[in-house]
Amino acid sequence: MTMSEGLTGKLAWSESDPDEAMLATATAELAAEDSHAADREEWPAALWAPLERIGAPRWTIPAKHGGASCPRPLLVQRYAQLAGGSLTAMFILSQHDAAIRRFLAAEGCPVAEQWLCAIARGDALATVGISHLTTSRRLGAQAIRVTPAGPGSGRYRLDGTMPWVTGATRADVVVTGGVLDDGQQLLVALATDRPGVTVCPPFPLAALQASCTSEIRLEGVEIKTADVLAGPSDQVLAHPGAVGTGGLETSVLAAGQARAALTALIELAPGRGELAEPLEALCDDWQSVWAQILAQARGEAEAMEPARIRGRANGLVTRATQAYLTARKGTGFLRTEPAQRWARQALFFLVWSCPAPIAQAAIRDLAGLCPSPI
Repeated sequence: MTMSEGLTGKLAWSESDPDEAMLATATAELAAEDSHAADREEWPAALWAPLERIGAPRWTIPAKHGGASCPRPLLVQRYAQLAGGSLTAMFILSQHDAAIRRFLAAEGCPVAEQWLCAIARGDALATVGISHLTTSRRLGAQAIRVTPAGPGSGRYRLDGTMPWVTGATRADVVVTGGVLDDGQQLLVALATDRPGVTVCPPFPLAALQASCTSEIRLEGVEIKTADVLAGPSDQVLAHPGAVGTGGLETSVLAAGQARAALTALIELAPGRGELAEPLEALCDDWQSVWAQILAQARGEAEAMEPARIRGRANGLVTRATQAYLTARKGTGFLRTEPAQRWARQALFFLVWSCPAPIAQAAIRDLAGLCPSPI
């Protein structure tokens, strides 16, 4: 066995996938399109099309709603594999699936059932606009104010701004929330064609520009009680089965991109003896992080906590992409090369849905202060 074969073996997928060939084809197609589409300021139709073709937007929907009911260990492997082709595409899908999990958490809610069936038919794209209730404080804790329309009216008025909404220019429904004057929170399914909903132009991001991540402004938007998914309550997002982008899925995307960079680095290794020891260490780290991701996805009792996995995945994707960029030298810095794009995209994991303890741990790592408590 050659060194390259041994290293590639450490990056092998561990879950048996009945659609392995289909996933490999889709990943290759995404990789080919990502270089053209990832930094454009428009909806990446060429990146979303392969995901639709393989049924990815329906993987997390139960069969009773017309979905695929994909088991979670296999789901996270598919996430990681496709992220190696296009982080942009999988970022959009992760937000779509985060909305689906919120619909599933609202069991028995008619509006949730309606949206799940529409998504399963391929008639709707969902996303989430809940960062103002979790990690983002850019617009303050009451970024969206909820006001009862009147006693017994069964209606609410929404005013304010969702600060970070991915796929906003294309989404048909956004799962979002707001705060009433008494501090109680409300979670709602908001159709983007409602009067008073304004989708702003996408932010000029350092990477993932084609994710169409924007603000959505609400001015006097009226909703019915039937649109409410949860609340009013103190912690409207506290459903254990409805984790968002700060959960395991974000770490999975990081692992997928890290693997793509390491695979590319292995291709450079023959004749580059100086790469042997660093590559061995990085591939060992990837193998360890991936094992912890799968243990968590399987629900194993001894699995590492998602926050610790996120910290390790953040560090891994940063090191792997920068190692590949460094090994590619000046050529890797050209805008036509994946090396610079992957290095820019890895910065995403340091800021997106990154709770304070994880961010602080990353800063400690960068300062050489170890261990980093999470």
